Amino acid sequence: MQIVRSAEMDWQGRVAHGAFEQRRKELGGTRANCGLWELPPGKKSFPLHRHHGTEEAMFVLSGKAKLRTTEGETALGPGDFVSFPAGDVAHQLINDGAEPVVYLAIGVSLGVDVVEYPATGNIARAMGAPPSGKRFVFRSDQQADYWEGER
Repeated sequence: MQIVRSAEMDWQGRVAHGAFEQRRKELGGTRANCGLWELPPGKKSFPLHRHHGTEEAMFVLSGKAKLRTTEGETALGPGDFVSFPAGDVAHQLINDGAEPVVYLAIGVSLGVDVVEYPATGNIARAMGAPPSGKRFVFRSDQQADYWEGER
């Protein structure tokens, strides 16, 4: 058992890259990892992405945001819950409001994932969790031949 007192934790900078910016409070979990996220006004959570090995869910605690998916855009606000089964629609959270959006995010994984980024054609392969885990990102149109270099 682990009790985490999030009110006593400091926000940690987690994402900061141009239009993408978020802070996080890591709440714990191994297979079911949970974090409290804060998305500032005018920022995006992550690039539009689809997990093939991880199921994700989010619960909005405060603020309003736009959920962008490959099927369109949907407004979200306090009390809204969204789940993303592995292999389902690509998704991204956008704060187009005037106040921060705070949400609880849960990811359930067996430690291996493939993430597809439909807007760029990138694919990421992840094994394990930071700091010892590995992540490889490549373009889907630059595949190596399976037998290349084998004798």
